[in-house]
This record gives sequence, C-alpha cells and structure tokens, in this order.
Amino acid sequence: MERIDNIDQAKEKVLSDMNTFLSSVREFADENVEDLGVGLSKLRSIRSSVYENLNQIQHEYLILQGLIWLNSNEHAHPETQWYWNPRQTGDSAEPDLRGTYEGQVVVSAEATTSEKPQGVIDTRMKNTMAKLNVMEGKKFYFIRTNAMEMRADTKATNNGWQITVVKLEG
Repeated sequence: MERIDNIDQAKEKVLSDMNTFLSSVREFADENVEDLGVGLSKLRSIRSSVYENLNQIQHEYLILQGLIWLNSNEHAHPETQWYWNPRQTGDSAEPDLRGTYEGQVVVSAEATTSEKPQGVIDTRMKNTMAKLNVMEGKKFYFIRTNAMEMRADTKATNNGWQITVVKLEG
C-alpha cells in the first residue's frame, strides 16, 4: 500500500492522470474512418489503450473522495495515517484505503465505481464486502449510484456485516 502524505498532492496526481488519459482519447478520435477494417482496428486500439486507465482513474478519485468524506465526518483521528491501493493492486488482505492510528488499523474501506449491481458486478460486490468484513477497524464501502447503494446495504444487512455503505457524489 502507498502512504498518502498529502491529499492535495494525491488529487493533483489523479488530475494529471485524467488529463493524460483525455489527451490520448483526443488523439484516437481526431479523424474519421472510411473503411470498416480500419475503423475496427482503431476501436480495438482505443479499447486496449484506454479501458484500464478509464476504470483505474475513476477508482483513484473515488478513494480520495472517500478519504475526504471520512475526515469531514470525523470517522478517524486527525493524526490518522492513510494508505491506499489507488490502482486496485492490493492483495486479498489489503483494502483500497486503510487508516492507522497509534499502530492500530482504525479504518478499512473499499470503493467501486460500478454503476449497476448486475451479474459479475453483483458477485464481485459480495466478495469484496465479505473480504472487507473480516478486516480491522471501522469498515466502509464507497459507491456512486443509488442502485449500488441499495444492493450493498442489502448485502450488509442480510449477512450481518458491520459495513457502512456511503454513496459519494461527483
């Protein structure tokens, strides 16, 4: 996990990633195609070049929004040290965001930018929440949509998990 020493620097990193991403999208979309084969080749290149970054940048930003929400709502001591896996690179024992204070884990949080809890997303949500449930500290699950909030709340209630589901805007 990477330590977050300065939230503003982390925001600047995500903003830089966003601008780099958008610049590459503009490069791909700067001309029309006249041939189906060329068009398909171009679409495949776009997908392979931008798909992963599109997901990861949104994930990074949601984690930061979650951290800001936690601090604003006093869910951690002001001197809590924060660590994150901005690119979903943590192992099964690591959350997306972890707060420690005086050597103890006080917050564990996961984040998902998925829009609808259907199919694989619903299964992934259950697995992620089950993983989060056994972690130390207060547990939070950050999401974006009403549908995801309702489904995550249902999973937490039905499984007896002490996980606070938080819908963040923006």
